Amino acid sequence: MFGWFKKKSRAKPRPARRLPRRVLAPVEEIVEQGLLVAEVAVRMSVKNAIIMNALKKRVAYDAGQIVDMVQSATEELAAERERDARHISRMRNEIRDTGRSSWSESDYGNDDNRTLRHRQEVYERVAEELRKRADDPEYLQETATRSRNLAWDEIGGSLADRATHPYYSGGDSDEYREARDERIQQLIEKDLTSLIQKQDPKPQKTRRFLKKDRDDS
Repeated sequence: MFGWFKKKSRAKPRPARRLPRRVLAPVEEIVEQGLLVAEVAVRMSVKNAIIMNALKKRVAYDAGQIVDMVQSATEELAAERERDARHISRMRNEIRDTGRSSWSESDYGNDDNRTLRHRQEVYERVAEELRKRADDPEYLQETATRSRNLAWDEIGGSLADRATHPYYSGGDSDEYREARDERIQQLIEKDLTSLIQKQDPKPQKTRRFLKKDRDDS
């Protein structure tokens, strides 16, 4: 009974989540890995754009246009890494001013500053290198050539597969003959039956005759 008047205890504040303290890999090593990932991403992005526009829009790019596409994709990745670096910089400033930051799902505090500074430096270095690549004609030309070759290899492989498919390539294989027989059967059962029904004034008798013929055969 007296429990009704018991004062409710306040919920405990959620403890701030800290990044685990660990040995951080050298910035140079992570930057190198990040640039490798970025290079692959640029090639795949340009390659896919070439393929999609070639097959769907019948657009053929010249060498200069592909170089521009590589430059644009590289600059876009650089801008993304710069935004990441600025985001972490804001987090660190908030931690410095208030002792904590809640810019993400996790709460970061002073103990996390070392790891956040490491991440910020990585993002800044990757962005800096990507900006240099976007202004490097040799890199742009080489990446454009590789992207174009990847695209045409993939398109050529797709066309080769289609050309060798039994439906298109001729009647030398069992698969083609089976497909041919199926198409002939469809012609007999659907197209010719429909034609006979249009010409015969008594379609019901025609259908019975056709059924009897099939039973007798």
